[in-house]
Amino acid sequence: MEYRFELGGVPVALKYTVNAMCAIEDNAPGSVADLPEKEYTAARLLLWGGMLHAHPDLTLSEAGDMIDGHIARGGSLEEVAERCLEGLRRCGFVS
Repeated sequence: MEYRFELGGVPVALKYTVNAMCAIEDNAPGSVADLPEKEYTAARLLLWGGMLHAHPDLTLSEAGDMIDGHIARGGSLEEVAERCLEGLRRCGFVS
């Protein structure tokens, strides 16, 4: 299942899979359990990981640029994190 929304004026479709979650773990600095303490890193990693199915060449830096665009349009980092969390819920990875 995908979770679709707009981020900084750009349509986004998040799809979390086991492979996406492994990619997130592989790129997390330290333990994934420590990510909540690193809110910028967590938001960027979760956005990137969720987008990999449709954009396998997307870089972490490009995901960060998308967040910057969202913030520049008046959005917040918290909104990005909330959308990623909703995507994780809809894909069955958190309840």
